[in-house]
Amino acid sequence: MNGYKASIYPEGKGFTGVLDLGWKADGKRNRPKRKGPTKAVVKDKLAKLAKDLDDKVTTDRSVTVLRVATEYVDELERAGKAPRTISTYRSFVKNHVSKIGAIKIKDFEPLHVSVWLVELAAKLSPETLRKVHALLTNAINRAIVYRYVNENVSLPVARPQGRKDALRESKSFSVAQTDSILKTCLSPHQRFGGYLALALTSGLRIDELNGLTWEWLDLDSDEPTVYVERAARTDGKLKTENSRRGLTLGGVSVTALKDWRGIQRAEFAARGEIVSKETPVFTRPDGSAYTAITARQEFRALLAVAGIANPAEWTLRETRTTFVSIMSHHGIAREIIADMCGHTLKTLERHYRKVLAPVHRQSASVIDAVFGQAAHALAA
Repeated sequence: MNGYKASIYPEGKGFTGVLDLGWKADGKRNRPKRKGPTKAVVKDKLAKLAKDLDDKVTTDRSVTVLRVATEYVDELERAGKAPRTISTYRSFVKNHVSKIGAIKIKDFEPLHVSVWLVELAAKLSPETLRKVHALLTNAINRAIVYRYVNENVSLPVARPQGRKDALRESKSFSVAQTDSILKTCLSPHQRFGGYLALALTSGLRIDELNGLTWEWLDLDSDEPTVYVERAARTDGKLKTENSRRGLTLGGVSVTALKDWRGIQRAEFAARGEIVSKETPVFTRPDGSAYTAITARQEFRALLAVAGIANPAEWTLRETRTTFVSIMSHHGIAREIIADMCGHTLKTLERHYRKVLAPVHRQSASVIDAVFGQAAHALAA
């Protein structure tokens, strides 16, 4: 069989096949076995084993899908992937990949993947399902590199849509709510006012706000400007190349930021420190930069002060959605909003389509005028 000596013999209620590969380094016979209910099944397994040997794929049958996925995440962690990403991936492995984890990677078939995805689609949102499927696919790609298998059975499998009702729809503050929040941001001794005022009036991402230093914020020139050059990500890089931008600030955010600057300098002075250009613009009482979690806590506390109902139901990223919504409904062109948000126009329309004003709003009156006459004529 493919140049290897093979034999098949009855054993128990089925058959056992053996390839004779000579002798191992420890002096023992090297005779991998395959079992099956019929000779034909065993013969197919031996043929696959022989092909794996020719392709230099490992013959170790103890490697499972769970081990392949776990090793993939471990390797990402060693490569310096962000801790939050690693935590998410480990959660995916534990809660989802583990359901098929006991299957040997050499026995893994597209049907296994398809059935698994259908089961997950009944409870996961489309985006989470996409990420879990991608994790499995990438893990098997790594397994190919390490010669556990020679094909990726996950790649060609069509992914179901997932539960749309499992999505948390992003929302935006109304104009009245935004006014109330900004008034609170401008109230005396409001530590988080500068942060939230800038978020609402600039559309900066949360990692851009948390990574902003005083080197890139100019409050004292004739045109106060914020420059987005880095983000609070593992490598400090921005999300996309389009994210690098400069934005002229409005009066409300300048006022709130200057108030905050005074508070921050006083806090640093009390500790015998000074605020330098490398200092994060937004810091906690101990001088450390905000994280996504600590910023969210301050955000919700400020919403409560501003009289916003159910502050726990809001997330900081919805300040960005609010910015897009208000700018769009005040007639700002989508192309300009996309530039201000660090997006391409296509990406803006895909992610914020529900809060963007209609492009041809003025055409509605024309449509009514033209087709309304026809409707009246028919009615007559």
